[in-house]
Amino acid sequence: MAGFPREFLEELKYKCDIVTIVSQYVPLVKKGGKYFCCCPFHNEKTPSMCVNTDGQYYHCFGCGASGDVITFVMEMESVDYPEAVSILADKAGLTLPEYRSDSEAGRKKDKKETLKRLMRDVALYYHSNLVKRPEGEEARKYLEGRGIPPEMWVRFGLGLSLGYDQMTGYMRRKGYTVENLRDCGLAVGESVSDAFHGRIIVPIMNGMGEVIAFGGRIYRGEQDVAKYKNSTNTLLFDKSRCVYGVNFVKREKKRGGGFENLILVEGYMDVIALASAGFMNAVAGMGTALTPQQAREIRKLTDKVLVCYDGDKAGRSAAVRNVQPLAAEGIEVRVVSLPDGMDPDDAVKALGADGVKKLLDAALPLVEYKLKLAEDAYGLATANGRAKYVTAALRVLSEVENAAEREVYMGVVSAKSGVSVETLAAESAGKSRTATPAKREREPREGEGREVRAARFVLNSLLQNRPYANASAVSEDWFASEEHRRILRFVKSQPAGKVVAGNLFGEDAPSEEVGNILAEDPALKSAEKEAGYYADCVTVLANAYLSEQIKKLTEEYKDLADRDEKAAALTRLKTLQKKLKSKNATDKF
Repeated sequence: MAGFPREFLEELKYKCDIVTIVSQYVPLVKKGGKYFCCCPFHNEKTPSMCVNTDGQYYHCFGCGASGDVITFVMEMESVDYPEAVSILADKAGLTLPEYRSDSEAGRKKDKKETLKRLMRDVALYYHSNLVKRPEGEEARKYLEGRGIPPEMWVRFGLGLSLGYDQMTGYMRRKGYTVENLRDCGLAVGESVSDAFHGRIIVPIMNGMGEVIAFGGRIYRGEQDVAKYKNSTNTLLFDKSRCVYGVNFVKREKKRGGGFENLILVEGYMDVIALASAGFMNAVAGMGTALTPQQAREIRKLTDKVLVCYDGDKAGRSAAVRNVQPLAAEGIEVRVVSLPDGMDPDDAVKALGADGVKKLLDAALPLVEYKLKLAEDAYGLATANGRAKYVTAALRVLSEVENAAEREVYMGVVSAKSGVSVETLAAESAGKSRTATPAKREREPREGEGREVRAARFVLNSLLQNRPYANASAVSEDWFASEEHRRILRFVKSQPAGKVVAGNLFGEDAPSEEVGNILAEDPALKSAEKEAGYYADCVTVLANAYLSEQIKKLTEEYKDLADRDEKAAALTRLKTLQKKLKSKNATDKF
């Protein structure tokens, strides 16, 4: 069997109690025998995630996220299963056993480990070129000219690609294959050329500090060539999930460098420029549009973000656009207004650290920033400009859901434009009446019929070791779903009354149905009523199965010609009908 030994995983989960691990990421509040917190995987203000210490699993009643302690670390650290196990083993002081790779998943893990070693070795090679080789003198002067001192070269692992074939030849001599180089996006063309040749190199790292990609920047004033070149997506790197600088922020936090917020910039050179000026809390997305996955990565570090994009039209548009995924994660966002034509790097050079700090301190909430953009675009000096400003401002205010907040901003727009609040409100109301109604956020789920609900409650009771729930009195045949049958088999494989629901979760991602089962809660008033409801659910499952068998056998009986076969079928039918009529669930087994 592939993966880690079962005995090791059980010991790991025992030593890494889920409550202890989860509490290292989010604050928990105990209620009865369970713990609750605001789910870190979606935006909410009222705690809806339950951490079950007996079952050693978590479940969010808001978004449906479920898992064990390993799954939780995978999500919080953005790592795969073996990496999460390694993190927990280190916490528990356990020696990590060899990962058995007799499956496709195992082979994929082995390949990932090879590629990680390759990326680390390439990063070290590039870095050595920059700091030690005579050929790196021009690049060193370039960086110093941009205000990036040698200590930042070390902090960010900056490097240099010297030419077309030096790196690829060196790595092949170290034993890596052409396929390895291509799989990492390091080699291009039939001649296996360095994809980043002639550029200053910026290693892109994940939250664990592992090199997963590279960025390259020209530095000799080359013409007709892209200023920046970044790795394409690979087995190690998915730019839609990666946030540059997260590992450095985590390191600062561990050193006690508490940050009130993060600064979100457009690119890694902006992160490096701000760090050179003393701002160690900057991160960058890996594309022009911030993705929901990247917003979730940022949410794990902070609930306050200053968006500091370039001070041009494209940068301002991107700032407004990229606030949305951050706001969807419940992050408080303010937008920094950089002077026209400046990026963060330019601002550091022109204004110094103190000047940049003033800009950060003056960051505006999104609504105020949008209103400022409207004012800057149309001006208030002419009647035509004020009219266009009002039209744009009302579009901004139509997105404000809170009525009191909207009214406050109406006053601001009124004061600037000279249009009364009453007129603005009337105009706004007219626009909202003609707006297209929003679509329903969630359609009813399919397949939530009586038998499905019964199956979920029965399995939930078994997983929770309820005193009235006996797995030996429940037949696998009664469950129509293979996933339900799998869970019953799991329960029956555990010691009676000592089922640990968290052990349901393994390397393969659990189905959504596991979460539905763990979320099952009839909220009955007494243990007696709960036991009665459980018995009713078992009867529902058994009767549904028996009814289906009777229907099936009745159809088969019509086609039987042999007298003995017909007699046997009739006997079987009578037995099934007797079981169906019985009021005692044990008679149906």
